[in-house]
Amino acid sequence: MTKIDYKNTISELFDLTTFSNNPANSVHTLLMGKKIFLYGVGSGFSTFSVFILEKYGFKAEAVFDLRFKTNTTYFTIPAFSPLSYTPTDDEKENAIVVITVGKAEYHKEIFACLHNLGFKNIILATDIYEYHLHYTPKEIENKGHVYYLNNKEYIMNSFNLFSDDLSCRIFINILQTYLQKRIFTIPHRPLQEQYFPKDIKLSKGYTRFVNCGAYNGDTIMKLNALVGKVDAVACFEPCIASFGLLSQYLCAEHKKIAKSIVAFPCAVFSHETQLHFTSSAKSNNSLSADGDITVQCVALDHVIPNFKPTSINMDIEGAELEALKGAETLIKENKPDLAISIYHRSSHLWEVPRYLQSLNLGYRYYLRNYTSFISETILYATAPGR
Repeated sequence: MTKIDYKNTISELFDLTTFSNNPANSVHTLLMGKKIFLYGVGSGFSTFSVFILEKYGFKAEAVFDLRFKTNTTYFTIPAFSPLSYTPTDDEKENAIVVITVGKAEYHKEIFACLHNLGFKNIILATDIYEYHLHYTPKEIENKGHVYYLNNKEYIMNSFNLFSDDLSCRIFINILQTYLQKRIFTIPHRPLQEQYFPKDIKLSKGYTRFVNCGAYNGDTIMKLNALVGKVDAVACFEPCIASFGLLSQYLCAEHKKIAKSIVAFPCAVFSHETQLHFTSSAKSNNSLSADGDITVQCVALDHVIPNFKPTSINMDIEGAELEALKGAETLIKENKPDLAISIYHRSSHLWEVPRYLQSLNLGYRYYLRNYTSFISETILYATAPGR
């Protein structure tokens, strides 16, 4: 398929007949008025709890997992081993069980276990459309398809920036999911390549690496395993619990990580300010007007002005565009390779590449996905030359 064919495909997506206001896989259609049981207590449970249960006001009756050896509670939810729970006849017929376990190789066994208990209605968390939309602006909720129609020109212009066929297909499948409110499988690469793609030629390398949303150091661990010791690393992580783990790792392994390391317990933003921040014990911490704690935000330009980065990565729960604006001088002066999460807000699919293109730095743009769903979609930008 040529670029022209892809462009025609996108234009067809904006036909009003393709839009759906009440999709069969909507959270309201699937869960409203039903007893909800969950299976699994990993990261998928955290995501489902924050972005489905809490966001839409649902309550889980119980959570199942084989790690529960006795009946207990898990984040205030009654918790059972599926081997020790006997559902009522009404629960078997009318309740819905949502499997939050992400690893597909376990799904067949879990479905069989739940069917043996008698449950008739079993779905995956990834079957729910809203599960893939972490931070949906009120503008989209209020305007629906009109929001995308109003942004059609920007969307089309951003699509034209991408440099290869795979990026085009990923862009189309994500946009199709947003517009049609259906789950479309997205071409994806192995998760271990996230931020360090094997199929994209990045020009600057990782010798001076800026890690925004450093969590517990997991990305620095991948960096170290991939390239060994580098010249300099700068990490930013506003969650105090995660920053503690990050600091422990950096202190213990600093001799093999980098010649120079700095770490800031701060969020990254367009300017220095203090903002509210959610501190959910189930992770997915993010800037929010309704957040229960306050965090210090900084602009990269102001705190590491002489760092001379060769690579910057960001996974900061929807604040990526603001953070890029706060790093504009660093980016203009150094043209680092960029690896930016664009899946937290649907508008970032076109707004982030559009903003970077406005800097006129000669970047080439690529999209890569690492889950087959919208989550973990990364925009890569690299400028020719060293």
